[in-house]
Amino acid sequence: MGSAGRLPSQQRPLLSQALDRFHSELKSDDEAILDVDNVEELLAQAKAMGPAFPGRNKLSSFKRLELILPHINDFAAIIAVCSGADAKATGLVWGSLKVVFMLASPSSDTLEDIINMLDELSLSLPRFRSYEENLPIDDALESALIEVYTEMTCFCARTINFFRSNPHRPLIKMSWPKFNNDFNQTIKRLKKLSRVVDTKAEEVRLREDRERNTELLSAMELMKNTKIADEVLPCYLIPFGVDEQFHGRLDILEKIQNGLRHENGALKVSVLWGMGGVGKTKIALQYVNKSRQDFDAIFWISADNSIKLTQDFLEASKKLHLSPNVEDAQDAVAAMSKVKTWLSTTNCRWLVVFDNADDPDILSNAWPGAATGSILITSRDSTAAFGTSAETIHVLPFDENTSVEAFIRLVGRDPSSTSDRHAAREISRALGGLPLAINQISGFIVQQKLALKDFLPLYHKNAAKIDARKLKRGDYGHTLSTVWGLSLAQLSGISSTLQKLLAFFDPDKIHESVLLEGGEHLEDEKFGFLRDDMDFLDAKEPLLKAALIDRSSEAESLAIHRLVQAAVMRRLTEEEKIDYFDVAITILSNGFPNTWNTVTSHQFTAWAKCELCLPHVSFLIEKTKKYSLKASDPKMFFELILRCCWYLYEREHYSEARQFMKTALENLDEKDSLMYASAAMLDGLIELDTNNISKALDSFLLAFKIRQPLMDLDDPFIASSLNALSIAYTELGDFGRAVETGQRAIDIRLRTKSDRIGNSYSNMASTLMRMGNANEAEEMLKRCPSLKDFTDETFLQTGNPRFSGDMVLLARIRLQQGRLDDALRLSSKALGFRQKLLGSRFKVCDSLYQVASVLEIRGDLSSSINLLEESVSIAEAIPEAKGYEARAQFRLSRLYTTLGNEEKSQRFEIAAKKAHGEISHNNLETDLTEKDYDSLVLWMLW
Repeated sequence: MGSAGRLPSQQRPLLSQALDRFHSELKSDDEAILDVDNVEELLAQAKAMGPAFPGRNKLSSFKRLELILPHINDFAAIIAVCSGADAKATGLVWGSLKVVFMLASPSSDTLEDIINMLDELSLSLPRFRSYEENLPIDDALESALIEVYTEMTCFCARTINFFRSNPHRPLIKMSWPKFNNDFNQTIKRLKKLSRVVDTKAEEVRLREDRERNTELLSAMELMKNTKIADEVLPCYLIPFGVDEQFHGRLDILEKIQNGLRHENGALKVSVLWGMGGVGKTKIALQYVNKSRQDFDAIFWISADNSIKLTQDFLEASKKLHLSPNVEDAQDAVAAMSKVKTWLSTTNCRWLVVFDNADDPDILSNAWPGAATGSILITSRDSTAAFGTSAETIHVLPFDENTSVEAFIRLVGRDPSSTSDRHAAREISRALGGLPLAINQISGFIVQQKLALKDFLPLYHKNAAKIDARKLKRGDYGHTLSTVWGLSLAQLSGISSTLQKLLAFFDPDKIHESVLLEGGEHLEDEKFGFLRDDMDFLDAKEPLLKAALIDRSSEAESLAIHRLVQAAVMRRLTEEEKIDYFDVAITILSNGFPNTWNTVTSHQFTAWAKCELCLPHVSFLIEKTKKYSLKASDPKMFFELILRCCWYLYEREHYSEARQFMKTALENLDEKDSLMYASAAMLDGLIELDTNNISKALDSFLLAFKIRQPLMDLDDPFIASSLNALSIAYTELGDFGRAVETGQRAIDIRLRTKSDRIGNSYSNMASTLMRMGNANEAEEMLKRCPSLKDFTDETFLQTGNPRFSGDMVLLARIRLQQGRLDDALRLSSKALGFRQKLLGSRFKVCDSLYQVASVLEIRGDLSSSINLLEESVSIAEAIPEAKGYEARAQFRLSRLYTTLGNEEKSQRFEIAAKKAHGEISHNNLETDLTEKDYDSLVLWMLW
């Protein structure tokens, strides 16, 4: 259908739908928009606005518009043809732009931004006026053009809505990032749709050529149906045969098979995308070699660069006998055109594989303008297939089990050997399941005849040399040293900075919020992109396109393979390593209070942040050891580690807390500083909670000794030290010292009107309770300001774990007072709170025991047994909770004796004695009492 045959717009359903979408986006049927008919009129009205274009840049803005708008006019001319020269269709473009100028003009900088947007938008539109002049616009091309037109006009409508919804400059500034993101998405869609227009136009050209050259096409058709059909087909251009070492990937092969299955004669496209070395090419080769029977012709085209691509098309042309003489054979570009024409006209079943198609421009030139056939693409870019509804398949590294199986087979070891499997698992973890790494490293081990257990120590010392080795095995052109080298070398600016920074974070899940929030206070402008959402998107984009990182949209987190991190680290100078190490520390430290200049209470409100940062701090610690890194400010690194240590202590992960504490102290040489005193205090609290009371007391005394000469007598830290000492003395049964130190802490906090006075009252109440003075303990507890007129909910509504401890203390006071119902109610609520907040840890074990004790007194032995058995089950999974396990087992033994079940009673008694012996290192023959088992746990676990 030629241009003369276009129907009026009301009879063109596609254009009618476009206009409907425009008004739907505009949220009104605004006829005022239609009062501009052409680009010349729009320019004239823009100039007539006068003050609407204020400032020194008025003239330059007009000149830019005069250059930009003709590009849009070229495209509008094509739409005029599609709409039967209906002025309403093109009028929407010019009228909309006029309204946009009017709404944006009060702010000169906003107007400049809009002109910048129009400039980029105009460059994304198909501007081939030759379509109108030289091609009959058929239904498919018209549909593609109107899709572009719809996208552009709907963005104009959304722009008008944006300015109408944000009439003032502050509102515009606040909402601009979201609008700017909408624009960027629009540009991406326009570029994709424009490629579809190119494809459809190419098909029209081919059809026109066929009509003009009937005799030539008849000859080609004859050649295709005789010589090629009889002599050439089947025709396969595949670089390598079946790989006998290929492992796994059955699910991906099945997806490709289903995606490229011939149905309804439509063009089928599948894209294998993922990081370098993940095995995309191997999978594609396996598929084509196993699927020869499904295709009459298969052509493997290397799309790394234009030279390789055209040379492969030349080889395909030769195999198809399309370039029979020497002169034609030298013209690779002409050969590519001939192959594309053949693909567009043949009736045979064909498959083209574009391998390593990372550059969209190279792929665009080679794309067959065919409506049928199959295309398989391998690329690091998930958006490699343009202008088509391609199936994208993300190729990930092997999971651990598959990785181990592949490694064992490649090194030729006995799969039933436990030691080899263990070593293979450790190696696979170090390599992150990357198929290229598994293949290269297994080949190295075989060549060197190494024992698997000897490899990792060698690799840790010589990774760079081993990664650079090219093995004879396999057909892949890259080594671990080169597979990402080109992509990394091409990075610049903020993308390069971001890639280097990510090398200092735990690779599995880097929450973007950690980077953005932590980057707000970085002074170095090199990291300014972390303060701007759009700059951050721009920094990520090249890394995502090169598959150097991956992103989870659901978790809003980034991931980077460990071997990519190692490659980045090897490219850094020693100075850069220190710089980026310091920046990572600063980012992770942001928002954490310093433990050495602020008295630290429970930091449960910061737990979520700690949870996100903890893996990265642990990763930094690992890097300090591997690369001998030293922070420029060791105190800052010490403080970051100590903050995480506080978190682990509060979450009752005491073993991990001790490891962090050890590292923190290694990074601080000043043994007489206030920072060291804070570390000693925390160390004491860890020892206290794990019932090492003498060690805890030593640490508290050390902290107090450091603080005394450096601080005023009424300093909050002095009170904090006295409070801790009082707790330790209470646990040791030294009540005289407990009361004396506890009272000194109370006096300081009263004199200074400290908001921590409630903490001192609670601790003193626990001392009085331990002394057997329940009523005095209750009166002391009532003095806590936060517990005035307290109810059950008073304890729990803040979510503070410390208040659940107060509830436990009050429950024990009520129990000693004989008020069982109150004791049961309070201890049960504390148990529920602790289970929800802390999970199956120490304080839950303790609360289960306390509730079970009250139930036993009330005569509900069955419920008491259930809770005690649950306490035992939790304690068994925690190495340091052996005391809680033994105490609960002893009580279970007694209960089962009461119920007459001697078998279970004896079993639990034996288990309790065994646990007691493991803790006390003393195998007593005499019977143990309840007091013996109570001594294995803390009397009051706050």
